[in-house]
Amino acid sequence: MANNPIAPPPSAKKRKTSLSSIPDDVIVNVLARISKSHYRSLCLVSKNFYSLLSSPDIYFARSLIGTTDVHLYVCLRLPTPSPTSHHHRWFNLGYRQGQLSLVPVRTPSSSLYSPDRLNSTSVAVHSEIYQIGGGSNEEKRTRAVRVLDCRSRTWRPAPDMKVARKHARSYFLDDKIYVTGGCTRREENWGEVFDIKTQKWKPLPKSMIIGGLWSWPPSDHDHKGVVYGGRLYAFTSMNNNNYAYDPKEERWVQEAGFVGLGPITGPLCVIGNEIFAEHDRKYTWYNPRNGNGKQQVIDGLNDVYKKRANNYRTIQLVNHGGKLVIIWNETRRKRKRLWCAVISLEERSTPLGTRMRGKVERCDLLLDSVHKSYMLSSCLSVLV
Repeated sequence: MANNPIAPPPSAKKRKTSLSSIPDDVIVNVLARISKSHYRSLCLVSKNFYSLLSSPDIYFARSLIGTTDVHLYVCLRLPTPSPTSHHHRWFNLGYRQGQLSLVPVRTPSSSLYSPDRLNSTSVAVHSEIYQIGGGSNEEKRTRAVRVLDCRSRTWRPAPDMKVARKHARSYFLDDKIYVTGGCTRREENWGEVFDIKTQKWKPLPKSMIIGGLWSWPPSDHDHKGVVYGGRLYAFTSMNNNNYAYDPKEERWVQEAGFVGLGPITGPLCVIGNEIFAEHDRKYTWYNPRNGNGKQQVIDGLNDVYKKRANNYRTIQLVNHGGKLVIIWNETRRKRKRLWCAVISLEERSTPLGTRMRGKVERCDLLLDSVHKSYMLSSCLSVLV
């Protein structure tokens, strides 16, 4: 009997797994763990990736697992064909071809531009930006408040303020938004506070009582504010006094803890325990908790000083995830240039005392030779 050889079984074909066979919820869970800075490139993988990365589901997943990135949002006032009107548009500060660049924030709504936010004030609240008040020089002040959700890139209205304002200032402290100035009859309406949880506005104390005497709030151009140590501080240049609003006591007190801090004439920001500002054309740092402290120049910023023109003006200092972002412009005739520098900071102990060393990570031109009507309205660091 002939033995017929047994034919070997057909070789099993290797199965190829495609992205289309993976459930969307699994893909979202994976993408949510990746830094948002890579999303722009990942959107090019497929239409499904683009759809998932553009949906609110990705940000809901990121919030559940606690994944957030710090992003810098920049709002520019842009000219229109009409010489008397402008519109505003938001951008992200990103990288393109190894340099800092402005990437437009694309929203699904039709209101990419916000003409009603002229002369408004903006403040970052977690992953949202509150746009408060405003109005052009010819228009009346407004009480309106709008909110940009930076996760879904959509706008929504918020409760109106009690008082109409433009050219106001805003601050965020302990889940509350404080708005000061920008109104008529400032003695009565100088400040108000918005509770994020209750969604209600209420006025701040109408005046400060210092040493038994009434001290009316400063004018819009005479004060600057900063949140530090759980208090809202107001610096006045007229009498070089510093006042602090204590949210627990709900009253203003005169603050004597800023000895050594010179007059604040430009922008300032807080990083950690230090206040960063500009003094005598140099960028400085100051620690209020050091009773004998003085404003000191930040070391290592020569590359920034070399790139600045003589006619520069610093317009923003921002705490961007612990790094100092400096934005300044230069105007020549009817043209303007906008610069940005990103500085990492290191505090060092030396035989002569504590010094602050800055490392210039980037110093690039954002806008080159644009019309002088271009203006930076806001620059905010947002968690997304």
